[in-house]
Amino acid sequence: MKIVKILFLGLFLSLSLNAKVVTTTSTKLSTGEGSGLTREEAINNAIIEAMSKMNGVNINSLKKSNTQVFTDGLNSKIKDHYSEQISKATKGRADTYEINSVEQDQSGKFIANVTIYKTTTTKKYQVPGLSADSRRSITVFDSTPDPMKRGIGAALQQKIISDLLESRKFNVLDRDSQGYYEMEKALIKSGNAASDEIYKLKNVLATDYILLFSISGLDGKQKTSNLTGKTKAEVEVVVDYRVLLFATRQIKFSNTLSMKVNLKDNTLSTNEAALEQIASRVSGDILNAIYPLKVASVENNEVVFSQTLNQGDIYECFSLGKVIKDAYTKETTGAVETKTGSIEITRTSPKLSYAKITEGSVKVGDVCRPLSNGGSGNGYTIGRDANYKIEEGGGVNLGF
Repeated sequence: MKIVKILFLGLFLSLSLNAKVVTTTSTKLSTGEGSGLTREEAINNAIIEAMSKMNGVNINSLKKSNTQVFTDGLNSKIKDHYSEQISKATKGRADTYEINSVEQDQSGKFIANVTIYKTTTTKKYQVPGLSADSRRSITVFDSTPDPMKRGIGAALQQKIISDLLESRKFNVLDRDSQGYYEMEKALIKSGNAASDEIYKLKNVLATDYILLFSISGLDGKQKTSNLTGKTKAEVEVVVDYRVLLFATRQIKFSNTLSMKVNLKDNTLSTNEAALEQIASRVSGDILNAIYPLKVASVENNEVVFSQTLNQGDIYECFSLGKVIKDAYTKETTGAVETKTGSIEITRTSPKLSYAKITEGSVKVGDVCRPLSNGGSGNGYTIGRDANYKIEEGGGVNLGF
C-alpha cells in the first residue's frame, strides 16, 4: 500500500509541475526620422513616423490638429502638442523612445532620428500532460430516444469513452458535466483564487468529430442444453451509430451493430461485462474507420501495436500499394491492398498489444483489419423488439 501511495504521489507531482502559467515578454522597435523648425518638433515628427511604421498611425491628421503657428513680430514659432497627444493617438502602443541623433542644417531646420520601443507581456496557461495538437478531438453522445433504454445507454457511453481514451488516438471531450465547470469558473472569478488562475479559462477545445449512438434493439433469451441440462443466457443488443464531422456536419461513418453476448446470470456485474464487449466493438469500428490499425513493430515474429486490443481477436493484414482515385470526383478512395498475413492478439498492456503471426509475413506499416464475422459474434443484422424491464434498484432485467 505504501508503494502504491508513493507512485500516486509521484504521478500527481509530475502532472502538477507541468501545469503552470507561462509569461512571455517581447519588445518591438521602430526607427523614424523627422524634421522641424524646433528641436522638439523634429523629435516629435520622428516619433510619429516611427509609430506610423509600427502601427499604421495617420500622422498627417495628427500634425494638422496639434500644430499652431504664431509670430512675436520678429520670428515665426511653432507651438506643438505632440508629446501629450502621441500616447492618445497611438492608444498607448509605444512605451518609450530613444533619440539617436538631432542635427541642424544650414537653413536652421532640425533633423532628428529616433527609435521607439513597445514591450508586450502576455500570459498563457500551459495545460498539463501531452499537447492536444497531435490528436483529433471527439465527443460521444447517447441519442437513444427510448427513456427505458437510457440507463443502459449511459453505461455504454462511459465504456465507449474509456475505450477511446485507452486507444490514445483522440482527445475525448466532456459535454455532460457543465454544472461542475460552472462552479469552478465561479470560484476562479470570485477573488478567492490566485490572480493567475484566470488564465485557465478560455482554453476549452472544440470537437472535430461527434459520435452519436442509439440503442435501437434489446433482446434476452434463455437456452437449455438437451445434453447437459445447463441453461445459458444470451442477450442481443442492436446499436446504431454514426460519426459526424462537426465543421461541415458531414456524416463520415455510419453503421449498425447487432451483437449477441452470452451471460452467466442476470446480475448487474454480468451485464456490465456484456456492455464492455459491445462498447469494444463500437469503439473498435470507429477507430478502424478513422485510424486504421497499423503495425508499429515486429519483434521475434511477434507483431506490436501501439494501442490496447482484445485478446483473442483475429486480424488480417495488408500492405498498401497504388493510390486509387474515383473516376468522377477525382477523390482518393483508397490504395490497392495486398494481403500479407493473419495475426491473433495474444497479450495486451495499457498502451500496447502483441499478436502472433498465424499466416504469412507481416511487416511494419501494414494495415490490419478485424475479421467481420470473428468468434465474437460481431455482425450487422436487423434488430428485434425489446424484451426487458427496468428494476427498482436501477438494474436491467433482460427477459430471463
